Amino acid sequence: MSEAKRAYDMLRGYVNREWERITGVDDSAQRELDEPVYTTTTRIETSATMSDPDGRARGILGVSGTADFEAIKAAYDRLNLRSDPGNFPDGSVEARHAAEINQKVQWAYRHLTEKMDSTERRFRSLEID
Repeated sequence: MSEAKRAYDMLRGYVNREWERITGVDDSAQRELDEPVYTTTTRIETSATMSDPDGRARGILGVSGTADFEAIKAAYDRLNLRSDPGNFPDGSVEARHAAEINQKVQWAYRHLTEKMDSTERRFRSLEID
């Protein structure tokens, strides 16, 4: 086997492996986009969310009714980062959809934390290295 043929085969194998890896990333990203934002275990029924803003806010963030501030903040941080419109091309359908989701996440976090003691909310938000 000539050196050129061997180099060609090695390069072709590398390109094929990377192509499969990229295709796999696209598939997993599509599955993630198709997943609902909330988990199925914490989803609140539609009839309850229409009359109960707390339930609706908890359903948006995907937290239980007994979740403390840390759990609410962690869910908010995760969803806020995931639904940031800056992650998508400007003016695209995905960016508009992400902005709508982000507004819902912002509302849910404000709604759930406005009833908490301001001192607790302020000091639990501090990050100490």
